[in-house]
Amino acid sequence: SIFRKDSLIGREERDVDEKDRISVNACGYQLPSKYRKKTVEVYVTKHKVFVFDIYTGEEIVEYDLSLLPGKVISNRGHRREKEKTLQELKDHVVDMFLSENWKRFIAMNFQAFPRYIRDQCVEAKRYFGIKDIDIFILERALEYCLENNTPSFANLNDTYAYFKLEHEREDLEIPTLSLDYKGGHKPLSVTTRDLSVYKEIISSQRNQ
Repeated sequence: SIFRKDSLIGREERDVDEKDRISVNACGYQLPSKYRKKTVEVYVTKHKVFVFDIYTGEEIVEYDLSLLPGKVISNRGHRREKEKTLQELKDHVVDMFLSENWKRFIAMNFQAFPRYIRDQCVEAKRYFGIKDIDIFILERALEYCLENNTPSFANLNDTYAYFKLEHEREDLEIPTLSLDYKGGHKPLSVTTRDLSVYKEIISSQRNQ
C-alpha cells in the first residue's frame, strides 16, 4: 500500500550503479549523483517506486512504475540541474530569500557537504522553491539549525515542518476563561426602583 511507504516494513535494498541508476523489475531509475555506487532502499507498489536514503530514511525520489522492461526512467529536474553550472545553482539558492540566517545556513551547508553542493542546491529548490514559505517559521527553523549544527536542507525542511505544525496547533487552541471573567464589554446599566415603590404596590394589592 502507498500509505505504508514511510514504514520500514516492505523496503528493499538496491545498489546504485556507476550511472546513478537502480534496477527495479528490469527497469532503470535515475538517482542524484551523490548516490552513485551506494546502497539505497526502495518501496515498490503496483504503480509507484519510492527510493529512500538508507541512513537518514529520507525520501530521495518517487517514480511511476514502468511496465516496459529495459526502459530507463529519469527525473527531468535532475537533468535540468545538471545542465546548469554549479555557480549558477549556488547563486540561485542564495537569492531565494533575503534573510541573513538563510545565507549563514547556506554557507554552513556548503562547508559541510563540499562534494555534494549541487545535490544540496537541488534539495533547497525542491523543499523551499516551489511552495509558499512562511518567513517567520523559516527564521525559527534556520535559527534552530544554526544553533544545533544541523546543516543539510533535509534537516532544515524537517525543522520547518515541525515549527509549522506547532504554529498551526497554537492557532487552533481555544483560550480557557477563568470563573471571574466578566466578558469583554462593560456591564449594562440597569435602573432599579426605590424599595418604597415596591412596598406601595404590594400594599395597594392587599387593600383591593
